[in-house]
Amino acid sequence: MSNSLFHRVFRLSTRPLTRSPTAAFRRSSQRLYSASTAPPEEISTASRVWTFLRRLSIASSLSLTAYTVGSLYPPTLATYISPRIAPPPPDPDHPSSIAYVSSLESDLQTLPALETARHSPDADEWYETRPYLNLPEERRVNSLTAGALRGPGRLALPPLVRARKDEKESWIFVHVGRGVCGHDGIVHGGLLATLLDEGLARIAIQNLPDKIGVTANLNINYRAPTRADQFIVMKTRLIEAKGRKTQVSARLEDLQGTLLAEASATFVQPKYSKLLNTSHIRAAMGENPKSDVPIVEGAVAPVPMPIPVRS
Repeated sequence: MSNSLFHRVFRLSTRPLTRSPTAAFRRSSQRLYSASTAPPEEISTASRVWTFLRRLSIASSLSLTAYTVGSLYPPTLATYISPRIAPPPPDPDHPSSIAYVSSLESDLQTLPALETARHSPDADEWYETRPYLNLPEERRVNSLTAGALRGPGRLALPPLVRARKDEKESWIFVHVGRGVCGHDGIVHGGLLATLLDEGLARIAIQNLPDKIGVTANLNINYRAPTRADQFIVMKTRLIEAKGRKTQVSARLEDLQGTLLAEASATFVQPKYSKLLNTSHIRAAMGENPKSDVPIVEGAVAPVPMPIPVRS
């Protein structure tokens, strides 16, 4: 046998007949894994899709919850930006309107601020009155606040005035409805100016010699929006009374004590005041009833008076 043939036979006889079982199993596992698993880029895409859907579901749930809670309990800022639509003022003679006004009157009489004032140590130095209740009907119908603006949804109740017996200070409780708004849900600044003018006029006129006067000057600083459908309190004070001129000031607040507006005014008594009949002015303002019994609307109702018709 030649040397070359001998070397070939020797190499064949010394070569391993089988491969390592561990190596074979590893290669088999790699082939199986590669055949049953998606490429890495496909796995990454599917993961991103599921992450997006999960985040979208969470965001939708949170948004729905926030919307529901906000609808039931809207924050103050939200009511300013997007107020709820309110129905128009109802017919004042409808039974539901009468019941609504009666309910508001009950709420007024039990306001914490009013009850606290009624039980304060100096309560006997104050009196209560209700402007417009004794105003004759033929005069009431032509009054802005007692006639045109009177009724549910507007100025549903006549004001309740709690004044010192020396006429130096007063608190006036008023309910403002949704029918007196500028921006929906916010009471018109012009209406607040009217209320301030009348509230200041009352304390000013009480301190003029002939109990009659006109507005000479009125300054108002609006401090915060006044939401509709709430009771507000006007706190008036006499600053100075000198001859035919009085100077007065007022703070307009909500029941939480938030300052809504401040005002100051000067009132003067006309030179021809002695020629004027002031009885209807006193009836409109509400005088000291000389009684400690709280005045409730309906207890002293104005008696309708027929208007003469020319034949």
